[in-house]
Amino acid sequence: MNTQVKKRIITGFSLSFIILIIMLVWSVIKTDAYNAEAHQRTLSGEELFSVEEDRSEDLCIRIAPRSNTWTKLIDLKGEGLEEPDFQAFTYDFYLSNNTDDEVADYTYTFTFDRDVLLMSAWNGSIEIHQNRDGREYTALVPDLREFDPTAYDLDIVEADDGEVLIHMASGDHLVYIPSSGENAMEIPIQANEGVTPGIIMYIPIGEDINGSTLTLDYTFNRVLESEPLFRISLAAFGLWSLALIICLIVVLQIRKYSVQHEHDLEMIKESIETFTGFIDAKDPYTNGHSNRVAEYTRLIAEELGFSGEELDRIYYVALLHDCGKIGVPDNILSKPGRLTEEEFEIIKSHTTRGGEILSSFKSLSDVDEGALYHHERYDGKGYPEGKAGEDIPLIARMICVADSFDAMNSNRVYRKKLSKEAIIAEIEHNKGTQFDPKIADILLGFIRSGKVETD
Repeated sequence: MNTQVKKRIITGFSLSFIILIIMLVWSVIKTDAYNAEAHQRTLSGEELFSVEEDRSEDLCIRIAPRSNTWTKLIDLKGEGLEEPDFQAFTYDFYLSNNTDDEVADYTYTFTFDRDVLLMSAWNGSIEIHQNRDGREYTALVPDLREFDPTAYDLDIVEADDGEVLIHMASGDHLVYIPSSGENAMEIPIQANEGVTPGIIMYIPIGEDINGSTLTLDYTFNRVLESEPLFRISLAAFGLWSLALIICLIVVLQIRKYSVQHEHDLEMIKESIETFTGFIDAKDPYTNGHSNRVAEYTRLIAEELGFSGEELDRIYYVALLHDCGKIGVPDNILSKPGRLTEEEFEIIKSHTTRGGEILSSFKSLSDVDEGALYHHERYDGKGYPEGKAGEDIPLIARMICVADSFDAMNSNRVYRKKLSKEAIIAEIEHNKGTQFDPKIADILLGFIRSGKVETD
């Protein structure tokens, strides 16, 4: 795995981890904001005194009166009534939590549209608000069942039987504060559950309180685990962790493969170098020739933009370019004098022999091209097939220049190596005829700059 791929993987995992953290933090913020949000609804008439719950609302409240029970003679206006004029009703306030969150707190404010007398309530506290003489009188009654009229400055009335009741005129209101005690836990309201606080009150016989208004104030308590974004974040984090584990496993496997691959490449290189050493050893004057040609070819290929494994492949192909000489008799290879026409044909045959030898070498693609075509000429007058110009494989054109340079830069049985100036002149002279001009110019640049050594 190359460095660029590693950087991309690390960057990808880092960015996705940052996004996950942002999602988690945002889910906490969303949960806190949701829990801090105050909700309010105002209901009256049929909506408030409905027989059925409205399940579309997050917190539903409805009032249902039970069957009437007692009657009392109150005679609020002092009309001298002799028959009971007020009737008692028990009103149940049904609250239903229709969400998967807990109702953390609620109160409801009930504003009356007519005269009403409060008798009793259970569980919660009642905050009384009365308007008299242009003033508002307020009192918190913890338990209406134990109401002591002497303890409060409120408008009260006494029934004919002596019972004291709290008088709520039209426009007065009460605030119901639910109980959180163990015996009557009205708060919090658990998810998809409900509570039923109640109040007993007297209203004029034949009338109802359906015109009254109720305002419900409430908040929710959502646990973080119930926040959809948090659940999505956890699922995403699980996938991220799984992807990280898989990636680590893959990286370790690739690393293991890379180590083995490097080992295999080293073995291939050593095997090829050993084999080419046998070839070069046939002629002491060309000892090391294959290695030098391979190095020059690598430099040329690198200048042309090749890199990595492709550069290694070119190096190995160049190493094997003279493998066909294994079948050429030593006396011909090391002959100091001019070769006969027959001997030259034998020498020329090392290209086809090399191609045949390497045709079964499948580990390196096109490995036979270097051996087969490195004596082709750019003008088409080379051998063995007379290919010309771009028809000659690029790797063979590179080896051709590198091979000729090493021949000129080395002592041979038939001559001494050439001077730097002579080599430059020879390459310049053969550009476009023997050599690919572009490749020749690259090597000339190496020679002039000293990147390749000459005497």
